Amino acid sequence: MTVPADTPLTSPSPFKDANEPVLADVARIAGVSTATVSRYLNEPQRVSEKTRAKVRHAIEQLDWVPNAAARSLVSRRSYAIGVIIPTLAHEKFHQQLQAFQSRLGEHGLAVFVACSSYDPDEGYRQARGMLARGVDALALLGDDYPDALFELLKAKGVPYIVTFGKRVGSPHPCVGFDHGRAYVAITRRLLELGHTRLGVIFQSPAGNSRVQARLEAIDATLAEHGLAMRPPHRAIMGTTSDAGRVPFARASLQHIMAQQPAPTALICGNDMLALGALLEAQALGIEVPGALSICGFDDIEIAAHTHPPLTTLRVPDQAIGELAAQYLIDRLAGLPCEDPAMLEVVLIERASTAQAPNAD
Repeated sequence: MTVPADTPLTSPSPFKDANEPVLADVARIAGVSTATVSRYLNEPQRVSEKTRAKVRHAIEQLDWVPNAAARSLVSRRSYAIGVIIPTLAHEKFHQQLQAFQSRLGEHGLAVFVACSSYDPDEGYRQARGMLARGVDALALLGDDYPDALFELLKAKGVPYIVTFGKRVGSPHPCVGFDHGRAYVAITRRLLELGHTRLGVIFQSPAGNSRVQARLEAIDATLAEHGLAMRPPHRAIMGTTSDAGRVPFARASLQHIMAQQPAPTALICGNDMLALGALLEAQALGIEVPGALSICGFDDIEIAAHTHPPLTTLRVPDQAIGELAAQYLIDRLAGLPCEDPAMLEVVLIERASTAQAPNAD
């Protein structure tokens, strides 16, 4: 069979417009070289702000979308960062993720997200899957993962950052805060208000060193003052799922307040549990904060609008996301990076906590 000389050896892609702009068109419109456009895409920090603005304007004018696959082949990078978080059901993780993604987007980096469901082994599997797909770096919420994951990251030379918090003595770079120290602060404040009988309603500490640190901090702070929490005043969820937090808190408050003597203050593992406790206290006719002080953790938006408004600990979610992203951006750029400084949480005292009943 003879093939005519003018027959193309490969058929054009049915998805590609012959008039679709290419990198050279961007360079022409921007008045720069193709090498500069390539540098803008791959290493924007090496391009002046004035030139970046020209290239950005040209891209917008042409409505040009770079070919990610071709870009990856040339640079041997995916320009994607993997993120492993426990769940998408938690408002605070959304805020960190949004800040993280926004900062990375300024540098032309995409974000892939996976959930571990608070299962370290599942988180390890998800991370391996992302590495197999060539992500350039990983952000891991917490460091409750098998050691094999961190050994793999180091062996492959993949930059990573732990966010939100880490275990005591952990060698991993982290952007977050000391969870134990945060709960020392709220426990001490309740003691200052004269509360000596404290209760807790908490999410499961299984596979979650951050929650473990919070509970340990409460017990240790009480012990420093010669106090201890009565076992009937302690309610811990039996599942790591975030589902059912409010019903669990309501049922737990009924049980805890039925124990005599009942606690005069309640520390919750997050604001949703605290809100559930507050709702049930109101249903039972328990005056908050007259008979019972309630405090949470996270400072979600609704916490300031309950009746009474909720005392809580405010977490610097946006700062965590931005600093984590910048750390990875700098690592990928080959810049020297020190471990980020740990951040502080802020105690937000509102009307759900007050002086203990009959306190001097």
